[in-house]
Amino acid sequence: MGEFLNDEQLIFGDNRQLTFLRKKLPVLTCQPHVVGLTTFWLNSTIESVMSLSAKTGMVYATDYSIWHQWMGHPGDDILQKLSEMVKGAPKLITIPSAKKPCEACAKEKMLSHSFPPSSSRAMKPFQIVHSDLKDMIKRLFNSYHYVLTVLDDFMSHAWSFNLKKKSDMIDHARQFIVYAKNQHNALISTWRFDGGTEFLNDMFKNMLCDNGILSETSVPYMHQQNSHAERLNCTIMDKVQSMCFCACLTDTIWEFSWDHVIHAYNHTPISHLKW
Repeated sequence: MGEFLNDEQLIFGDNRQLTFLRKKLPVLTCQPHVVGLTTFWLNSTIESVMSLSAKTGMVYATDYSIWHQWMGHPGDDILQKLSEMVKGAPKLITIPSAKKPCEACAKEKMLSHSFPPSSSRAMKPFQIVHSDLKDMIKRLFNSYHYVLTVLDDFMSHAWSFNLKKKSDMIDHARQFIVYAKNQHNALISTWRFDGGTEFLNDMFKNMLCDNGILSETSVPYMHQQNSHAERLNCTIMDKVQSMCFCACLTDTIWEFSWDHVIHAYNHTPISHLKW
């Protein structure tokens, strides 16, 4: 019915019968399969899909659109091979020569605009720290499953903490605050993170409030706002995989590889620090 309306055809009737009009002329009638229900079936006077197509001028397009949606919006070349490769698929799917663009496909392929580069940085160490929690999938040796990364905005120095469960993040964050205070005589002013549940919980928020730390959260599904931590994880992961490939190591020892790459990253010249 939606395809008929999109094709600017008219539909009128009630719960006993629907009539479809094209150019103000009736071309199709539908009656409910069971009286009182809203499921309508084509009138048996329609002899075939061919005759219906000749009358409405858009049934082939409707048939194509339906299968295009059912199969998850594939390309036309896939639908052309559907009857050959898929059992039970119809053989009458004809790609319309002048079909309307699929609105859902167009929306799905739309990309977000890139965020402009930011030149603002913290003015001193530990003024702003960025963090993210990464699921490493593989779980072996010490049974670590997650890694918490913390990046200082001013120094671009990184720390990582291996976790067995997400709830362990709060203990490591508390230890990091004490570490910054005792070893660097510095107080963390702002802690930036994404909208993960491991950060957006009362225990973590109360811990930050007790230490006078402001929290800044990125909006949902917008990883660019937590770009420093996201980029750090990508960089570290790329280095881990490169080193493992070169040394013919498996990804089951990721926790050791990750710690080594963090150490190497912190001894790598940084461009914004003028090397």
